[in-house]
Amino acid sequence: MSKNTAIDLENMNVDELRAITENAQQLIAKKQHQRLYDAYMQFEEIAEDSNASIEEILKAGETLEKKRSIKYRNTDNNEETWTGRGRKPTWLVEALAAGRSIEDFAI
Repeated sequence: MSKNTAIDLENMNVDELRAITENAQQLIAKKQHQRLYDAYMQFEEIAEDSNASIEEILKAGETLEKKRSIKYRNTDNNEETWTGRGRKPTWLVEALAAGRSIEDFAI
């Protein structure tokens, strides 16, 4: 069957439809596995080109992502930050209640 051939599902019995579904699920799993394998191989090549291990790259990425996602910093305590997601931290709620603007804390 070529890729352009339409399948007439209406005229198939239940067993034939189940077989198509099972084959499609197996093919999906195979293609997903291949996609991940290809990505992993590219990642290994990048690590080798960078003279680093995959673990080092992942750890650096976590650190960079964490720093990049910070949107607000407490001006009274630089250790207190907020990404702008989830509940506002107490220090920010108190500052806003005292009349400060959220832009005062934007990074």
